[in-house]
Amino acid sequence: MKNYIIKSFLALACLALVSMPLAAQKGKPGGSGSGGGGGCATAGITGLSRTTASPGDGFALSGGLSNCSSSKQRYLVELTFTSACGVETTLVSNVMQFSPFENKLLSMVSAVPAGTCLGAGTVTLKVSDGSSLLSSASAPLLIQ
Repeated sequence: MKNYIIKSFLALACLALVSMPLAAQKGKPGGSGSGGGGGCATAGITGLSRTTASPGDGFALSGGLSNCSSSKQRYLVELTFTSACGVETTLVSNVMQFSPFENKLLSMVSAVPAGTCLGAGTVTLKVSDGSSLLSSASAPLLIQ
């Protein structure tokens, strides 16, 4: 039953990513004003649904994002996994729009990449303005 729920969430996440690829989304990351800069964001991870996993297993991340800028912003939000071998894989990538000083709760579902090295891995939530990393937060995920 648990695997069925995880697989359902993964299928839904994949469908959302396939139906709206990053390149086709309206607008680019960065400010809505001229010049684009002025981005200020913070990212935090409040938890992972599991602390150990095997290659191919699904997991969920919960966290929060904040726009600390006084203007509307579009930020590139990425969820990555770095294996014990040092290989970084982007699992989720999405452009999100923020109003001035807006905070958002975040929930992402993904899977440990197949064929990943066993050992201590790291799940990282990154926020950038398209050219510069503004904030990141990490949590450990042991791969057995």
